[in-house]
Amino acid sequence: AVVSTQSTGGAFLIIKDMPVGTEFGVDYASWTVGPKFMGLKMVPPGVHFIFYSAVSKQGTVAPRSGFFYTFTEGEVLCKDWSAVEECLRTSTEPVQDPCSIDTHLAAYPFQHYQRWCSLSSHVTCASLARVQPPNILIHSATALLPNPNAAEDTKSAVTVEQKLDANFIADTQNSLRFAKLDRRGASKGRTGADLSSFFIDTTDTVEWLMGECGGEAEVLAELQISFLVFLLGHVYSAFDQWKQMVDTLCRARAALKTRPEFYKSFIRILHFHLKETPSDFFVDIVSRDNFLVSCLGEFFRTLCDEGEGLEESLVSRGTKFKGHLEKHFDWEFIDSEEDLPVVVELPA
Repeated sequence: AVVSTQSTGGAFLIIKDMPVGTEFGVDYASWTVGPKFMGLKMVPPGVHFIFYSAVSKQGTVAPRSGFFYTFTEGEVLCKDWSAVEECLRTSTEPVQDPCSIDTHLAAYPFQHYQRWCSLSSHVTCASLARVQPPNILIHSATALLPNPNAAEDTKSAVTVEQKLDANFIADTQNSLRFAKLDRRGASKGRTGADLSSFFIDTTDTVEWLMGECGGEAEVLAELQISFLVFLLGHVYSAFDQWKQMVDTLCRARAALKTRPEFYKSFIRILHFHLKETPSDFFVDIVSRDNFLVSCLGEFFRTLCDEGEGLEESLVSRGTKFKGHLEKHFDWEFIDSEEDLPVVVELPA
């Protein structure tokens, strides 16, 4: 029934001249391109992530590139493969009747569709316009340009690595525009207990993040985009953003009282994210500390300590989530007094 509906109302992605052997994918499925491949049919309306990697004759796979696109019902999106740039470009001669090449079009992989929806439920055209690079394309390899101030910057560089880095700058047209979560600047002017409290309870940063992104829904959207760009786009900086957002949201003790609906959605998103990762993925290979156990431990501790002042349904959902993680990942969230932060009063 689903396939029948989508075959009449789904969208089309037409791709011309993509070389045989290219790695191509949409959402949660990927293939190796064959000689007859010309795109996809029956694509459900909504947001999708399309990605690809060129493959040389020797079998060397290029870094992955991709882009988000919001399809409308029955839309025909046409792309041409650029052999020079090894990427997809807007077609110069769009296909007018996709049915004429029906046998060259692969069906959208519906077996992964619900999984995709669970991971992209808050992503909208507005959130993508705010976060994605100005030129839309997302590259796993950082796009660099010659640094016009290289001579001056090299003088102040100390290590060999810094001297090499000084020769280049990031191409802003190809850079993701995530909200910046560096709290050091916001801590200026704070002293003593106020400073300690600022770093213990990240509510001020969460409130700033709400304003920067444009509200609760947009914060949740950025959390999902950062995870998807890392997971499917292979962009490590997106994983850093995801970790910073999770850590900040988990440690915002006061925000749990004022934003219960937001935090129930946050728990749901984390649940689906963690279904996609192995249990040891978040363990630091140097210290062996688990990043998520640390910040989620603080989150669950707040739910326990502030239970009476929090919405009952939020506490219930958080408790169930904690139990699921302990059972599924074998993680232990122990309330150790030694691990709890201490607020200190410094002499005037």
